[in-house]
Amino acid sequence: MLELNAHALSADKARTLLRKLRDLNLSTGPVAVTRDLAVFLGGCLSLDFPAETGVRYRVRTTDGREGQLELLWGQKGLELSAVGPVPFAPRGQLRIPLKQDRQGRAFARELGARVLPETTDTRALEHFLRRVVRTVFR
Repeated sequence: MLELNAHALSADKARTLLRKLRDLNLSTGPVAVTRDLAVFLGGCLSLDFPAETGVRYRVRTTDGREGQLELLWGQKGLELSAVGPVPFAPRGQLRIPLKQDRQGRAFARELGARVLPETTDTRALEHFLRRVVRTVFR
């Protein structure tokens, strides 16, 4: 993904995106990560909390390990972490800078996904969240 006029996503847009991902409350799976590993999302654990404090999802791997996936907006971008039994997610914690393209969509090359922070399209939000799962558990 090459964006010539991309600039950093504003904190306001990032909070909007986190609220949408929280309110999605996705329970789905499997999200294929590798040939031998898939991850199931078991719903949002932080529905009653402000998105600014982070959005947490229950996750379970195909081999039975359970934990949490957390998405948080920080100074340097989207902070992703997986908490659970050791080893749970090989990449553990990541910081991914989110950019905004000319059409107002949030994107990160590391995720390979784009989404409008204000969208009400559940498929677009699910696609973005699935890409987050693949990135953290890869």
